[in-house]
Amino acid sequence: MFPKSRVDGVAGRCGVSRDDVVWCYRTLLRREPESEAVVKDQMVHESLRALVHAFVESREFQQMKGARAFHPIPLPTARIDVRLDQGQLAAAIAKVKAAWSHLGRVRPHYSVLTHEEYLPENLPRAIDMFWKTGEAEAARVFGVLEAHGVEAEGKTCIEYGCGVGRVTSGLAQRFQHVHAYDISPGHLGEAEKRIQSIGMQNVSLVLCSDSFLQDLQPCDVFYSRIVFQHNPPPLIDALVRAALRSLRPGGIAIFQVPTYAVGYSFDIDEWLQSPESLEMEMHCLPQPHIFQAIAEAKCLALEVREDGSTGDGRFISNTFVVRRPQAS
Repeated sequence: MFPKSRVDGVAGRCGVSRDDVVWCYRTLLRREPESEAVVKDQMVHESLRALVHAFVESREFQQMKGARAFHPIPLPTARIDVRLDQGQLAAAIAKVKAAWSHLGRVRPHYSVLTHEEYLPENLPRAIDMFWKTGEAEAARVFGVLEAHGVEAEGKTCIEYGCGVGRVTSGLAQRFQHVHAYDISPGHLGEAEKRIQSIGMQNVSLVLCSDSFLQDLQPCDVFYSRIVFQHNPPPLIDALVRAALRSLRPGGIAIFQVPTYAVGYSFDIDEWLQSPESLEMEMHCLPQPHIFQAIAEAKCLALEVREDGSTGDGRFISNTFVVRRPQAS
C-alpha cells in the first residue's frame, strides 16, 4: 500500500513528504534511510509517482531485483571448502580478527553500515540517524519473536557481532539482559560509550578475540545480522553451530547468511595464502550446510526468508528463524 497521506490523488500538486520518502526506503529498498540529508534530497520529486519511479530505477533496487533473477533449483554449484583442520582454523580466525580490529580502529561506524554518511568525517551530522537504524532493526527482531509467540520481557538475548552497539541499545530496552559479542576491540570501545551514554545497566559486552567459536552464554534469543557474511564459509558454519548450541529449550535464533553468490567459490588454502587486505570481505555458505547444522543441533527451522541484506544483486541472502524444542 502507498502511504495513506498520498492516496488522495493530489501528490502531483503537493509534492512528496518525508513519510513518503521513508516509506519508499522501507518498502522498496527494505532498509532505513541512511540520513536525514538523503531524505531531503528525495523530497524534491514533484509527485509520489516520480518518487517511486526514481527508487525503482535506482541502482540499489535494480541490484535487489537482479538478485531474484537467478533462483532456479538447483543453483549452479562451485567448490566451497567448509571443513578445516586445527591449524587452518587458527589461521582463519587470526586473519578475520586482524581485519576487524583494524576496521574498528579506523572507521568503526562505517564498517557497520557502509554509507558515506557514517565515515568518521561525516559522522557528527549523521549519528542520530545511525542510532535510529538500530532502533528500527531491534523493532524488527521483536516483530519476528511476537510472530512466533515469544515475549522478549524477562528473556536473555545474545547479539553476535554487536559492532558499536547500533542495535544493542534497542534490544536492551525489552530484554532482561543482552550479551553483546564482537571480535573488534575498537567496535566494543564505541559500544561501551553508547551503552554508558544512555545508562543501560543490562548489557554485557564480550570481546571474543582469542577464539570467536567459544561456547556462548546460554540464551533465550540469539540474533545476528550482516555479521556472519564477513567470515569465510568454514567459520560461518562454525558460528551457526555455536549459535544453536547457545539456545535454551524453547529458544529462538534469528540469523542472516548469504547462501549463494554468482561465480563464488572458496578454497581455504588459497584464501589463507592471499595477501592480508584488512578490509571487509563477503562470503556465503550454501543452504544445505545450514540445514545440516540445524538438524545436528536437534533444532527446527521455522522460517527462511530472502532478505536483501547484502545490497548486492550477485548474492542471495537468507534470514533463518530456528527454534530449539522445549525439553520433554
